[in-house]
Amino acid sequence: MKNTAARPPDANGRSDVLLLADVLAGNLESYEGIMRHYNQRLFRLARSIVTDDAEAMDIVQETFITAYERLSDLKDPEALGTWLSRIARNAALMRLRKNRRYQYMDESNLDNVLEMSVRPVRQQLPDGELANLQLRRLLEDCVDELPDAFRVVFVLRAIEQCSVNVTAEILDIPEATVKTRFHRARRLIQQQLLEYSDAAGIGVHEFAGDRCDAIVRNVLRILRGSL
Repeated sequence: MKNTAARPPDANGRSDVLLLADVLAGNLESYEGIMRHYNQRLFRLARSIVTDDAEAMDIVQETFITAYERLSDLKDPEALGTWLSRIARNAALMRLRKNRRYQYMDESNLDNVLEMSVRPVRQQLPDGELANLQLRRLLEDCVDELPDAFRVVFVLRAIEQCSVNVTAEILDIPEATVKTRFHRARRLIQQQLLEYSDAAGIGVHEFAGDRCDAIVRNVLRILRGSL
């Protein structure tokens, strides 16, 4: 998977490094370019931790405000994305701890996660022209049901396509742990998709017709892809 620590240039051809230099020189307008580069990643990261859209949006806003006040502390402009992500991650964890909704799970506890029964997914069967939208919602529910430690790794690796080392740096965990949690997260999501189709009394090859068959095959192929 590609490393997304550094994003491509903005619409005016400016890289993160140039945008950052411009902001540090006093041009606040260039900060918009930085925010547009990283809004999606930071929202997904925050949402994977707090599992609430409104809170995630608050965290992204808080992250950009905090980052702006600390831009002069960033030693490596090329690492801007990772730096912003760490700020967002810490803000999200602080929000959870404040609300007493965060429970730390060490690796010994996570070893048994795959033996847990999976809660039913709250989705209707994809059908006809709504297949893509409903399947996306089904997958979002599957991701939301992942244990905290697995969900954030899955979002960074599979959705944001961060490399193993960038994910490890953002989350402050060993690279081996990133690989293990990502592998287990994919297995859990596959399990939920298959249990959903079984509960609905429908085989995978009957999943809302040929169009949805293709979608499901593609999703499972991606989930089973190499690290």
